[in-house]
Amino acid sequence: MIVLWLSELITDYGLGNGASLLIYTNIISSLPNLLNKIVTENSENFSLSSALGIGLLIFVSLYGIVFLQEGSRIIPLLSSKQLNQTSAQDSVGTNNYIPLRFNQAGVMPIILTTAILVVPSYISNLGLLPQINLPINFESLKFVYWIGYFLLILVFSSFYSTIVLNPKDISDQLQKMAVTIPGIRPGVQTTFYLKQLMKRITLIGATMLAILATLPNFIESTLNITSLNGLSTTSLLILAGVVLDLVREVKNIYYSNIYNNMYQ
Repeated sequence: MIVLWLSELITDYGLGNGASLLIYTNIISSLPNLLNKIVTENSENFSLSSALGIGLLIFVSLYGIVFLQEGSRIIPLLSSKQLNQTSAQDSVGTNNYIPLRFNQAGVMPIILTTAILVVPSYISNLGLLPQINLPINFESLKFVYWIGYFLLILVFSSFYSTIVLNPKDISDQLQKMAVTIPGIRPGVQTTFYLKQLMKRITLIGATMLAILATLPNFIESTLNITSLNGLSTTSLLILAGVVLDLVREVKNIYYSNIYNNMYQ
């Protein structure tokens, strides 16, 4: 309760969301211990190539996460006033658009996938299922697990994106506001166009999210380094999201102060 109260105080009187900032601080404070654990547990296998691999992993993950968080497909819009002008096609303003983000679901697909894949192990540990000893190599079973992890992230990303955005609702709202997409007729054609576009964008974003989620395990098995699971994509998504929100909020405060000084 004290932590919740502090997070509310930070939200009201500070910068950004208080709960996100506290989680961000917790993740940052655990990074030195994680680095120490990686070095001590892999002192025999740790080399220059391993250090470069870990550095490349962090760089690629952060770059991909920032792209997922900020990347969007811009759909230009054309209002009825612009349609009445002589050069309607040239008057499409850059301010009139719909931004469709590549990652609409955020970290929810990773959380749902992890929750589902933990259930069989949890039931087995409770002793509710009979123990079956199968002649299966553990490494091949681990490979099948990560393929299922990859596919489930794709499925949940697509499912969650359809819940967040409904092409039919967007099409109806555009039609009520007398706004159209250039070259696309209002109504059914706009709905079909948005649905196909969202499928492609969601597939790109979900594939990138699944690759980023399984990348630490690929590096771990390739370089024979353990404890890389601490560099989870969920933690990196939270870190990047909090920093981007802080930068956005500082920019908003800066520009609002400039406008206030101009009109005083």
